[in-house]
Amino acid sequence: MPPSWVGLDVAADSLVACVLDEEGRVRAEQSLTKCPTEVARFIEANAPTSEPIIGIEAGGLATSLTRKLRDAGYRVHAFETRQASRFLAIRQNKTDRNDARGIAEIVRIGRGTVAEVYVKSTECQQLRSKLALREKLVRHRMAGESAIGAVFRLNGGRLGPRHSAGSLRRTVMAELSRIQIEESLDLSADVMPVLDICESIRLHLEATDRELLKFAREHSVCARFMQIPGVGFLTAISVLSAIEDPERFSQIEDVGAYFGLVPKIRQSGQSSRHVGITRMGNKMTRTHLVAAASAMLRQKSADCDLKDWAVTLRERAGFRTARTALARKLATVMVSMWKSGEPFQPRRRAGVARVSIAPCKMRKAPLTI
Repeated sequence: MPPSWVGLDVAADSLVACVLDEEGRVRAEQSLTKCPTEVARFIEANAPTSEPIIGIEAGGLATSLTRKLRDAGYRVHAFETRQASRFLAIRQNKTDRNDARGIAEIVRIGRGTVAEVYVKSTECQQLRSKLALREKLVRHRMAGESAIGAVFRLNGGRLGPRHSAGSLRRTVMAELSRIQIEESLDLSADVMPVLDICESIRLHLEATDRELLKFAREHSVCARFMQIPGVGFLTAISVLSAIEDPERFSQIEDVGAYFGLVPKIRQSGQSSRHVGITRMGNKMTRTHLVAAASAMLRQKSADCDLKDWAVTLRERAGFRTARTALARKLATVMVSMWKSGEPFQPRRRAGVARVSIAPCKMRKAPLTI
């Protein structure tokens, strides 16, 4: 049965579908709603005697549609957005119809050149969304508390240490009272609304962290990850939700490239140099891995082969290079533990092979991760 190639360009409220025949000619184009049933009817009407193979740009709007079409039995390829955009930019005019046809061309001839995206399960995606929301709330909390601190500094005060929602309110209220008495300034009208927001965010984050910690302790894979010095519940859950299925990696060393922790090479003629890391993949999980590596390097109680290897590399190449290389190695070790089902071994046992990764030769410029 000859295939038909289907491209779906998904927008906020609708999508454009394009069907190409086996020769690459346009068989049908139409604007549709994002209802999977309507999309299926369109495909069946315009490709009744062929096997439809569907292409779609990965992203939030297309994720649910991709899952539903796959559940209906269709072959759906989700393509990485940035690489697909470069392919679509070949056409002079960017329209929804041109994009739908371009996506159909990608699935017809460009599947080897445009990277495909692994679509996670609903449960894994919800866990991932919780981590992403937590990260955004932490940024808002830090911005709000920094604003309060700036107001205090401008008026001869300072925002002291705070470790919880309760200590934040006590610290701010005490400083407001002191400034009012010593400087005869009432800053309550400016500070209190921001304090209420920051306190509410802290309370929500504390509840979220308790929920995530409980999940990590009860999940067998995350519990094993947390045996590694420096790896906390956030890093464990982040790696779990970013990968979901460790069998995706036939070689466990590939996980370093998946998280963008391998060197980027610029080669031309006789010139070849490393220019930092690729920073591909998910930035949030990469940041968690780098934070875990930093924690391991700074933990005096951490006693394991991983830390010894990183300390030796730090003496030769510097802290930033060692931290990035250790983050890459942590990801590899975690996937290896996941696939084997074994607990973390701080010291290599005699006769047991150890996963090794060559040190990453990198520039000494600060890394922005």
